[in-house]
Amino acid sequence: MSNKVKNIILIVLVVLLFIALGIIIYLVKDNKEDNLQNIIGKVIIADKNYVMIETLDEDYLIQNIKGTYQVGDQVKFTYNIKDLNKNTSPKTIKISDEEIIKVNEEIEEDNNNDNEPKEDLNNEVINPNPDNNLEENNQSSNSSNTGSANNTSNNNPTNSTGNNGSNNATSSNGANNTTGNNNPSSSVEPISADETVLDYFNSYKNNIDTSKTNNTLKSGFVTIVDFLFYNGTIRGHTFSDLTNTAKLKVLSLALYFDTKIEEYFPGYKESISSTVNKVYTNIKAKIVEAYLNITTKICTSNPEMCVEAKEGFTELKKNFSLTWDLIKDIAGDGLTNLKNWYEIWRET
Repeated sequence: MSNKVKNIILIVLVVLLFIALGIIIYLVKDNKEDNLQNIIGKVIIADKNYVMIETLDEDYLIQNIKGTYQVGDQVKFTYNIKDLNKNTSPKTIKISDEEIIKVNEEIEEDNNNDNEPKEDLNNEVINPNPDNNLEENNQSSNSSNTGSANNTSNNNPTNSTGNNGSNNATSSNGANNTTGNNNPSSSVEPISADETVLDYFNSYKNNIDTSKTNNTLKSGFVTIVDFLFYNGTIRGHTFSDLTNTAKLKVLSLALYFDTKIEEYFPGYKESISSTVNKVYTNIKAKIVEAYLNITTKICTSNPEMCVEAKEGFTELKKNFSLTWDLIKDIAGDGLTNLKNWYEIWRET
C-alpha cells in the first residue's frame, strides 16, 4: 500500500475520532443539563450560612448559599438531581445557582420577642430565666414546705398511682422537714421543689410501668398535665418552682406518660377534654414546645447545660419518633421560634 493511501486513511481516522469526541461531549453536556432542576420557595429560616425554604410540598435546607436572605423572601435555586439528599429531615440541597425573586419588605415587629419568656395556654410562664429559677427555688424551699406537707395527701402518688409505701415515707419526711424548719435546733434541711416533684414523677412512672389497668393512673395523669400547663400543684409546688434542669426531666417523663396513657386507655384524653375547660389531647405537642422553649433559653446563657438539654432532645426524637413536620406545625406562624428550634433540631 502506498504512503499516500496510508495518509488518507490516517486523516479519515483522526477526523472520525474528533467527530466521536464531539458527540460524546455533546451528549454529556446535554445529560448534565437535563439533570438540572429549579426549585422556588419562601424562606422560613434565614442565617448567614444557610436558609430553609418552604414549598407547596415540603421544606428544603440549603447550606451553600452565597447571597443574604431574610425570612419571607421568595427565591429560586438551581441544583443537580444528584445533589438532592432525600435521607435527611428536612431534605438538603447543594445548589449551583441562586436567584431572589421577591424580597420581603414587611418589617417583623416581633423580631425581639426571642428574649421574652414563652407562655402556655393559661399565660403561665414556662421558661423563665435560669438564674431566676435558682432564686425562686431558694425561696420556695423555705416558704413552700409547710404547704407541701399539707398538700401531700391531695397530690401524693398514692392517690393517683397506688404506691403507698414510698409516698407515705415521703409525706412523713416532708412533715418532719416542716417541723424542722420551725425548730431552730433542727439540722434537717428542707427538701427542694426539684426533689419533691421528681419523686412524684418517678413514683408515677413506676406505677405506670407495672400496672396497665389501674384507673388511678388516669387521675395521676390529669394531675401531671394540670401541673405542667394549667398552673396545678404537686405537693405544694408549681412548675415554675423548678429549676430548668428539673423542668426538662419532668417534661421528658410526661411525654412518656402521654404515650402510655394513650396505649392503655384509648380515647380517654378525648373524653376528659370534652367535660372540662382544658385540653388534654395535644399534650405531646405542648410538651415538645415547652422543652424546645426552655432549651432555647438555656442555650443563650449556659453552654454546658445547653449540650445536656440538646442530648436530652436527641433521646426524645429517637424514642418518640419526633419529626421536623411536627416541630414546624407546633411553631405555626412563629417563624422566629422556628429558627431557634431548628438550631436544636439539627444538632440532635
